[in-house]
Amino acid sequence: MRPEAGGAARAAIRATIFNHLAGIVVAPTTQALAGRGVFEMFGGPGDWVALDDVVTRTHGNRGYLRVALRLLASAGWLTQRVERNGRFVSYAMTDAGRAALPQAQALYGPAVAFLSKTLFLEDSLFGRQDGALLPSFADLVTSAAQRWGTTDEQLRGHLDGVLVGPVMVILARAGVLARLQQGPAPRSALGGNTAMLSCVFDLLATQRWVGRHGDTVSLTPEGGYAAQIAPSYGVTVSYIPMFTRLNALLFGNPRIPRVDESGIETMVDRGMNVWGSGGAHRTYFTKVDEIVIELFNRPVHLQPRGVCDMGCGDGTFLKHLYEVVRDRTGRGTMLDQHPLVMVGADFNTVARRVSKQTLRKAAVPQFHVINGDINRPAQLAGDLEKLGLDIHDFLHIRSFLDHNRPYVRLANYTSGTRRSRSTGAFAHMGEEVLPDEQEENLVRHLRRWAPYIGRFGLIALELHTLPPDLAAANLEKTPAVAYDGTHGFSDQYLIEVPIFLDCAREAGLHADPRFQSSFPPSELATVTLNFFTAGAGPDSDRIATERHAVIA
Repeated sequence: MRPEAGGAARAAIRATIFNHLAGIVVAPTTQALAGRGVFEMFGGPGDWVALDDVVTRTHGNRGYLRVALRLLASAGWLTQRVERNGRFVSYAMTDAGRAALPQAQALYGPAVAFLSKTLFLEDSLFGRQDGALLPSFADLVTSAAQRWGTTDEQLRGHLDGVLVGPVMVILARAGVLARLQQGPAPRSALGGNTAMLSCVFDLLATQRWVGRHGDTVSLTPEGGYAAQIAPSYGVTVSYIPMFTRLNALLFGNPRIPRVDESGIETMVDRGMNVWGSGGAHRTYFTKVDEIVIELFNRPVHLQPRGVCDMGCGDGTFLKHLYEVVRDRTGRGTMLDQHPLVMVGADFNTVARRVSKQTLRKAAVPQFHVINGDINRPAQLAGDLEKLGLDIHDFLHIRSFLDHNRPYVRLANYTSGTRRSRSTGAFAHMGEEVLPDEQEENLVRHLRRWAPYIGRFGLIALELHTLPPDLAAANLEKTPAVAYDGTHGFSDQYLIEVPIFLDCAREAGLHADPRFQSSFPPSELATVTLNFFTAGAGPDSDRIATERHAVIA
């Protein structure tokens, strides 16, 4: 049996992966900014450069430039100063940035140039092989083996990440890592193109994750743990198509199509994204089970009629929750008398089709999959009513969707009215969204949902950002840098945990403290789980009184 990595080794591997993920977003961002002379604007220590001046010099898109510069502040190379209620932002270069950026600009070029080729790496490894990628890939692997010619661990990790991230995703999805987790294997038993796969294992050997003895390949204890958490790479790697177009987003037409003529997303590999999300979210979903079990163990007249998942994706979560209720709750013993209705809502046509297939295959007796827009709960209520269902009768759930809502500009709001506290950088199609407007937008968004969740509540998993100085001080403990890049450039709106909760309270949502969870459970939390209730739903006061009496 292969020995397993201990706690300290696992923490070190997670730190390595966080640095790899950061590299996938920081390297192309740095190259793009360097190409427009942005770093030449910074003088000595204490010199501040205003975002206004960066926009003027580069003729870039203000919103995405603010995302890019904040990203480098989270990486520790700049420091960010926000004034005038978020309207004026400026940056100074840190000592770490002064040391790293000249090297970064010299070293990142070949790796960033290869980034677009990683989109064809899977086909080169396991599909049609014409040998076109092998020379450039082999050259980069040789550079990795030579530690990229730098003693800077952060830069080495960034450069490694551009290669290791896509490779780990491809090997995991192809089943190669699972095979190696069972024990050493002849390389010939792993399939794929011999020369390319040999080069891949040379790369992983530079991480000390793979050992090679003749033709036999094996995972080291550290490699075994890296293989186990390989889905952690999935979400960031899925956005590589976007980072190959970063120059256009920053300095060209920011409204380049996000979807092609056949309906396929152009900025993200959605299948890979779902795979990576699913692997990373299992821990969170276990906590959701606890809430669902409590709800469906109540007296039946205090239980929801069913579950409504806004943004249901492929239906896997709905299927799982049906099985949780069926197998682990009192309601599961009386489904003949009190059937459980599962509703999936999604904006994406393909997602709806796959979700139906998932629920049919799982033999879920009563389900509906309908079009849904998270910005329009009233429309959801109307669509459910046409099915003979009352939106108030459902437990509502959603996972990592509120930050990814389509942005709708505020009506009847005077810019600057709110006092903003967020350090975030927000953009919509390249245009800057000021922090106070983003917070007001979130409050209004959640307030639209309040009337519909008053009876049985809303379970919300959400992703968050960290203040840049906090992220920079804890680079080995958080993937926040990668999130800032992938989500900031794709018009998603990550906001700090305390501000999110304050906005929810302002919107009339109350988080049940018994079920609140943060991941990790510290000031570095980038994921939260909340069970929100509201006082506006029909019969909510009566149900709340009875529920608390049952709990007491």
